[in-house]
Amino acid sequence: MLKLSTSAEPYWLDLLPGVRIKVRPITIASMLIARDAVGKVYRDEDQEDVAVRGNIALVREIAQRGIVEWEGVGDAEGNPAPVNRETIDALLNHWPAYDEIDVRYVAPALERGTEKNVSSSSPGGTSEAVPATATPAESNALNAPT
Repeated sequence: MLKLSTSAEPYWLDLLPGVRIKVRPITIASMLIARDAVGKVYRDEDQEDVAVRGNIALVREIAQRGIVEWEGVGDAEGNPAPVNRETIDALLNHWPAYDEIDVRYVAPALERGTEKNVSSSSPGGTSEAVPATATPAESNALNAPT
């Protein structure tokens, strides 16, 4: 089932113990901009590992565009860190945070893109006998040599 959401309001995600981020919903526009940015970065790259690096770049780009606020993220001295490109990159360099952002924020948006509004499949058969459409005389006429 395709689940439609009309909310455009940012929402909170619990990322790690004591850390949460407020993110904008991922829109078509933000996804297309992120994909375009990833494409520009990897246009001239060797094709080996491009899919893996492309996924990493996509998560980074979407996070850069989506994170608007956070709690529990600090600088090296323990002071609350401002939300900007540099600190978001630093957060994403922390593997557990990157993984949670990928799993809880980006992956659900990608999965929504592949959901289908599917009907249940038809039954594979029936236990009822099919009524004959030809009478015995017609059936014999069809099988007679010509």
